Amino acid sequence: MGKQLILFMHPDKDSFNGAILQKVKETFQSSGEEVMVRDIHQLALSPVLSRKEYKDSLQGIYPREVKEEHRYMEWADKITIIFPLWWGTFPAAGKGYLDRILSYGFAYELDGEDPIGKMKGKEVGVIYTTGSPKEEYEGSGMADSVNKIMEEAIFSFCGFTPLPPLHFGNVVLASEEEHEEMLSQAKEYIKKYYLN
Repeated sequence: MGKQLILFMHPDKDSFNGAILQKVKETFQSSGEEVMVRDIHQLALSPVLSRKEYKDSLQGIYPREVKEEHRYMEWADKITIIFPLWWGTFPAAGKGYLDRILSYGFAYELDGEDPIGKMKGKEVGVIYTTGSPKEEYEGSGMADSVNKIMEEAIFSFCGFTPLPPLHFGNVVLASEEEHEEMLSQAKEYIKKYYLN
């Protein structure tokens, strides 16, 4: 039985991202996986990395709320991040969560300028949405840029093994039938990459 951590980065659980969260969670649970969901917007966790916290983290000193999130990451075998792509990246609360929780000394260290990832042995994947249609988003080169930043500048940097990303486009205007097909694809994605 695996330990699955889901980081949910949409402010509204009644959104299509919320439907994805529900489908992913159900897929894990029906396979007997242990599941923990961290609803980023509901946490009592400021997204702002302060100057003091930044300096303290270089000494391995972390606030209580950051250490609590560290424990969830340590617990997990695999991590799924579910989010809407806003202004080319994670929503601010989600980006701030990563700024604070992927702390120096916990998620990575540096040997000069060379990163030493400390999250080795953990896999991470993303399921994200855009309002723009899939063909337009991917055809513009934006998908390649966003995926490269996530994979290289965040996940691999910290030692995670990145899983292929799953993107859904046109989610605002999609029909109910199209949404159902996307949710089916999310279920298959989880079965293929997380339940093997």
